[in-house]
Amino acid sequence: MNLAQTLHTAARRYCNEQFDHWATQYSEICRAGRDRADDGYCYTSEALGIFPRYNVLSAIRVEIERLDPNQLDDLSDTRELIILAGTAAEDDFTRKPIGQIDADAMANEREKFCDFIRRQSDSELRSVAPLPYQRVLSKSESESLWTRLRERWQIPNGYWFPLSECTLRNVIAFQVRPFNEFASTCSLVELLACHGISRVWELREYGPEYELDVSLFDPHYNGAEGYWSSNDLDWIVYVSHENSITIGGWLLDDIKAQWLEWNQRIWDTPFF
Repeated sequence: MNLAQTLHTAARRYCNEQFDHWATQYSEICRAGRDRADDGYCYTSEALGIFPRYNVLSAIRVEIERLDPNQLDDLSDTRELIILAGTAAEDDFTRKPIGQIDADAMANEREKFCDFIRRQSDSELRSVAPLPYQRVLSKSESESLWTRLRERWQIPNGYWFPLSECTLRNVIAFQVRPFNEFASTCSLVELLACHGISRVWELREYGPEYELDVSLFDPHYNGAEGYWSSNDLDWIVYVSHENSITIGGWLLDDIKAQWLEWNQRIWDTPFF
């Protein structure tokens, strides 16, 4: 990696680590019952001083990952772009602060991030360990991929199989929980890697969409329906809000070969 790329990596790592720090802090006050006021609805001042921090860090990370690290070569220009992301990145969770406490918390977290980026010396950057590739897709990339995916796998504008019809033969929907138990003993990443897959597309019902290193492949429902495939579109994974995970293409054949009870775990109702 050149210094511009290592600065980009350092920025991603900072956001990930600080996000985890503040998320852990918030979990602790929730467990202690200190997140809500006596009315059970309003946030406490303590909560408002914590959770907006990881919200703004998430928005900053997404904006940073719109930059393709493979296209970064000038350290000064990259530093300016990353500081701009730290200053201006927004999403639905950051645009409308509840009040002054959370607004100040987000402003403070932005300031700390930008200070960190400004302080990174050449020698510090040379010691930055790489992270797996993760890039947010542009709007045009996303639209092109959706068009290809819909045509290849008969995906309508709404939900896909098993929540809508699909006449393709090599597609099965499984119950999420038993599938995840199987996946914990059989690495889906290794199945993909054995077929020479190094990058994966992650498309969502809404929210940021990604090109990912195969090591980051983790199909799950995050509040938005999710689809995963790669450049040839010869396999697919779809996770729905109804506790279903649909597998298609050669990946289904590989899974059936290793999962002896697959035919007992087929999805047939959202209620398990």
